[in-house]
Amino acid sequence: MYSNVQSRDPDEAACPVCGQPYDQRVVVERGDRWADVFGGPPFSTLSKYSRRCASRTDVEEERQRGPGEQVVYLHDDGPAGGR
Repeated sequence: MYSNVQSRDPDEAACPVCGQPYDQRVVVERGDRWADVFGGPPFSTLSKYSRRCASRTDVEEERQRGPGEQVVYLHDDGPAGGR
């Protein structure tokens, strides 16, 4: 099971890892396949977002995720690999 949510307002919730606004939030559970979560090959997502942070803290639901879950915060700060 996964959920994929766009961050609408940069002032809304910030990434708990880096403190910056994020462009997309994805909840990934143990056993999820890459294609099921991101809908394409890994390079398509990795090249779109220049920074990715992972945490068990879910800022949108204001709770800690379980041991088999991670929340991935995707940041579009420009071309991937530019940092």
